[in-house]
Amino acid sequence: MVTLNTDLTLTPEQAEAVLSEWLGSAVRCSEIERLHGGMLNSVLRLRFDRDPYTAVIKLSNEGEGFAKEALALRHLRGRGFPCPSVYGVSDGTGPIPYMFLLLETIPGVTMLQARLDDADRCCVERELAGVFADLHVHTRGTFGPIGTTGSSSWRDIFMPLLRQVRAAPEVEARLTSEVLTRVDRAIEVAEGVMAAQGSPALIHGDIWGANVMVVRADDGWHLSGLIDPSAQYADAEMELAYLRSFNAPWRDFFEAYTALRPLRPGYELRWQVYWLHTYLVHVFYFTDQHYREKVARAAQKILACA
Repeated sequence: MVTLNTDLTLTPEQAEAVLSEWLGSAVRCSEIERLHGGMLNSVLRLRFDRDPYTAVIKLSNEGEGFAKEALALRHLRGRGFPCPSVYGVSDGTGPIPYMFLLLETIPGVTMLQARLDDADRCCVERELAGVFADLHVHTRGTFGPIGTTGSSSWRDIFMPLLRQVRAAPEVEARLTSEVLTRVDRAIEVAEGVMAAQGSPALIHGDIWGANVMVVRADDGWHLSGLIDPSAQYADAEMELAYLRSFNAPWRDFFEAYTALRPLRPGYELRWQVYWLHTYLVHVFYFTDQHYREKVARAAQKILACA
């Protein structure tokens, strides 16, 4: 069973210890607010009596911590991507008994929380498309995580991830033997499908409505930033497929994005492979029946095209 860290909190004294260490002098914390949307870790907004007066802190008490996320955020910001600045990161040996990531507060609310009419949604999606078209221009010679040498083969990076999540005990326990057999056959087919790779592109890696921040202005809602990256150099199709994983149409996004960066032939089948991975990951973390159904459908569609 995967343990989630969504119920952690801080006392005012603990928050002040973190803030004081960052700012270099005593700070009074006036509010600790739990934020919605944290699926794996606890996310809190801190308000205090010094500039910049607010910060966001992510907390965890197990796992690998936040060093990779901090590295990703710094890498993305260095290339003009609108994500929060990193104020501090701790492996659990700092002023509080948790691993934490202290971040700049991005103004507004998540796209899931905002009440967007059709015009607002069109505007935000088109702004988002421009940001991602610009992001995917950034490249390097190899695929793989930031800070690693990587590989010239995207298949050699992606397929082990797919096989790893398939082999997880949680996945074995939550899928029927019939579906597992179908998934294994689909993974064999995917080996050939994923040979058709694009160029290494910098991706956010976890783009969905809860990670898109929007803010309201006089002329409607606009994109204010992107949060919670799992950035790497990958085939950009992985990013695009993830955005469509749960049937949200994102029509204006794709219309604007593909006008700038057309999709490669055969993307529909490759997207099914990415969806199989995404749905298996969600089966691993969560128990919802609809994720299991999506795994079965994605595997069947891959086999139907074999």
